[in-house]
Amino acid sequence: MSIYTYSRLSKNMTIFLPVLVMAGLFVWAIYGLLSENRFPLNELILYTMPVLLLSSFIGLHNPSSVKVTDQSITFSGFGRSHTYTWEEAGVIFIRKYEYVGKTFIRLGKPRILGGRYWITHEMNDYKELLSLLEQKSQKDVKRA
Repeated sequence: MSIYTYSRLSKNMTIFLPVLVMAGLFVWAIYGLLSENRFPLNELILYTMPVLLLSSFIGLHNPSSVKVTDQSITFSGFGRSHTYTWEEAGVIFIRKYEYVGKTFIRLGKPRILGGRYWITHEMNDYKELLSLLEQKSQKDVKRA
């Protein structure tokens, strides 16, 4: 069993800071709509931020830790966890965005909340996790 996590500073900067910015924009949009200064973007922010905040918490698109065992993989964050057996995960799709230092991982059947995760190069043993996921993905492709 291997557990991959972020350092405290990295977790705050890559996971919690974006959520705080979204919450701040939401409060700013509410204030803007209630005040006399109407800004056209306020309505758009008012409608989109709750959806983005909800998907951040429920969908766990940016997990704070990843636990890998021989039987399963678990993405955790915000007090929630998504666990997939390797059979449920199916073919693992991995796309690296080297320029921004992030990697997109898609597991299992497409669904609205869950199955899609972003991890950054700041995660402890990031390269080891990616190579393990690539190996699992190649094994699934060979079976098919």
